[in-house]
Amino acid sequence: MSTAPTLSDVLARRQRPQSRPRPAGSPGWLHLCNGLDPERDGGMVPSILGMTSAIRRGGDDVAIVTPTPSRIDASSLEPGLTLRGPEADLEAAVRGAGVVHMHGLWQGHTRRGARAARAAGVPYVITAHGMAEPWALRHKRLKKSVYLALVESRNLRRAACLHALSRPEIGHLRRLAPRTPVCFVPNGVDLSRFDGLPARAELEAEHPQLAGKFVLLFFGRLHLKKGLDLLADALRALAPEFPSLHVVLAGRDDGARAPFAQAVREAGLEDRVTAVGHVEGEAARRAWAAADAFVLPSYSEGFSMAILEALACRLPCLITNACHFPELAAAGGAVVAEPTSGDITRGLRTLLEMTPEERRRMGATGRRLVERDYTWDQQARRLSSVYRWLAGGGDRPDCVLP
Repeated sequence: MSTAPTLSDVLARRQRPQSRPRPAGSPGWLHLCNGLDPERDGGMVPSILGMTSAIRRGGDDVAIVTPTPSRIDASSLEPGLTLRGPEADLEAAVRGAGVVHMHGLWQGHTRRGARAARAAGVPYVITAHGMAEPWALRHKRLKKSVYLALVESRNLRRAACLHALSRPEIGHLRRLAPRTPVCFVPNGVDLSRFDGLPARAELEAEHPQLAGKFVLLFFGRLHLKKGLDLLADALRALAPEFPSLHVVLAGRDDGARAPFAQAVREAGLEDRVTAVGHVEGEAARRAWAAADAFVLPSYSEGFSMAILEALACRLPCLITNACHFPELAAAGGAVVAEPTSGDITRGLRTLLEMTPEERRRMGATGRRLVERDYTWDQQARRLSSVYRWLAGGGDRPDCVLP
């Protein structure tokens, strides 16, 4: 007669997920994402490329499969890192993997990948990239509620592990899948990409209006959740007092450009804003090099790659507590505000009233923080340990939370 499992049996199973043996010669770790188009997919692209490249540098086999075309420079791929586009058989790739790591929610590749992984007995990981944030769930609430009930809830609950990029995201994921293990591994940054930046004069040659100005850089999608309305309010309040303040917007429009432009126009401040559009590669390096400070007044974030890149560039930063980076505030590497007009205005005033030396020290503090705790090679070692655990190789890593 069968015996009901004891509590210790249940806990043991949860601590070491069951998986089927990996087929000989198969890729070890498979990453699934919608695509790698920096203009369309935003900060998820450097996040996925950063983690997979570092995992490959660490000696593991890793491949990326996307159901849509990617648009990245071949030099962005680490030698030995495989990228297969829409012609690839996604389900076959899943069946041949040791562990599948999926990126994002509410998309077809997650639905297909999770279904194929469950059918084949392949353990899978899901990174929500901020898409489980309360603000994000309220955006298009009805559509997401229906999809969550019909599809996404099962995908999350039956994952071998969920991947949180910030500490608050741990709670957001657990509300959706209370019994699924969660690993906490933030994003990282490749510091070498932000060393030896070009001269500021290169961007000034393209945009002469920047010469002699205090350039406040916003770098990211121009989406409503990024708080550009708060930045417009702060600019309107502070522009008369700080005549050298000039905002540069670097990123593709995702719905927030027109409202921001209207607010700036109504305040008579069009000449205090320069929009350079989506930039990447050397054009992005020129934007970073021309900045005196960085701002991200977001209502909601997963774990912003732009913040890490700003810190790598030694820029003083103004961010919100919705960016979920308390370690940066504790270190003194940024001014942190509530995502409200009044608090963003006060935070920007604080940044502008600092002496150049105080801002330099703040930027240096942020750089030291990423050097110590947020390089991709450090984070890749943690992720690889999670994959090996899921594939049946050893004890639960410390980054997997009890």
